[in-house]
Amino acid sequence: MKNWITDIFKQKGFIRSKLLLLLLMVVLELYYHFLIVPEYAHLGFRSDFNGLNFLISKIALLALFLLSWLFYNRSQFLYTIYLLLIFFFYIPNAILFAFGGGEFAPFLSNLFFVSSFLLSIYIPIRLPVFNRISGYSSWILIGLSLLLLLPIIYTYRSSINLNTLLLKDIYETRAVFSEKLSGMVNYFYHISVKTILPISLIFFMIRKKPVFIALYFFILLYLFVISGNKFVYFTSIILVYFYYVGKDYAAKIQYFFLFTFLLFLIFPLLDYSFIKAEKPILAGTFVNRFLFIPALLTQWYFDFFDGQPFYFAESHFFNQFVKSPYDMPVGFLISKTYLNTTDTYANNGIVSDGFMNLGYWGVGLFSLIFSVLFAVFNSLKLHVGYYGLFFSYIYMILSAPLLSCFITGGILLFIFLAIFILREKDQL
Repeated sequence: MKNWITDIFKQKGFIRSKLLLLLLMVVLELYYHFLIVPEYAHLGFRSDFNGLNFLISKIALLALFLLSWLFYNRSQFLYTIYLLLIFFFYIPNAILFAFGGGEFAPFLSNLFFVSSFLLSIYIPIRLPVFNRISGYSSWILIGLSLLLLLPIIYTYRSSINLNTLLLKDIYETRAVFSEKLSGMVNYFYHISVKTILPISLIFFMIRKKPVFIALYFFILLYLFVISGNKFVYFTSIILVYFYYVGKDYAAKIQYFFLFTFLLFLIFPLLDYSFIKAEKPILAGTFVNRFLFIPALLTQWYFDFFDGQPFYFAESHFFNQFVKSPYDMPVGFLISKTYLNTTDTYANNGIVSDGFMNLGYWGVGLFSLIFSVLFAVFNSLKLHVGYYGLFFSYIYMILSAPLLSCFITGGILLFIFLAIFILREKDQL
């Protein structure tokens, strides 16, 4: 036991990442009390500190930190993914639990989801890698990109609002985009922005093809301008950031936590001293929208579906056997129930999606599927430059149903491409 503890403290990088996570949690607690509750109380955020819940959340965080040592010695890739799960899933839910009167069930379920990721390092998966078509990888990616993009460009050829680049007129842009969105174009759009274009951008960065790098980055920005989808804006920056910053997985995650900590410190200054918008834009987008809103929606889904599982009644396959008892999509129903509006669709992520459909069994099942998925990713042994794509998948799974992440989110397509064509020695 003594040697085990001594080994931990000898690893400065390991300790540094935990200190940064702890600092981020403290900063987010301050954000919640001084910014989120005053500015976004109308969404349901409230100040209701509970000392016992605070103590429980900190003991659980310590336990998660200790578990991370098992990852650290087995897989640096899975270790950094685990730290991201703590940041995106555990910390916001723990803050709502301790500071916002959050219920125990969502907190415990997110704690279980994060800690059960430990299974990923013990799941033996070895996928075959085929080289016979790898020489055509560049052309396959270009061809797929064009095939998916042409219908989108034709549909939205005149729907360009450059103010969107400055994070202005977002909702107006989204409204125009939604009016023209059809079934196939919707599918092509999501596959493009979540898988094909990010893969292609990283692929050409690895091969140092500046013309294609600029082209794919411009295409991603174009798709953001026509849609107002902040995921696209966020993904474009993240892909480039994680490719160039940090030489390995451990360095990348430490720099990410450090830069995030520094940005969180200056966001209020920029929002209130320079931007001076009606609502804080930077804090509202990067802190509230990316971290606290998913945690709040988890509370709502757990409350609404407690004791009445949905059994995948909105899935295109399962709805052949189970009919929805509601007269509107669940996302709008949640908004109507908790926000008294049907203008907003309340997304749910993997934990609340599992609970909504199968109760606590669903939380366990989806946690297992997630662990297996990243065990598969770990077995692919791809170039470290693809880390930004895995990061974007984490956020996508945080705020979208699991089944849609596999299909419209492009995760299954990514696995196929990774096995057959994403080889490091391909040349255009």
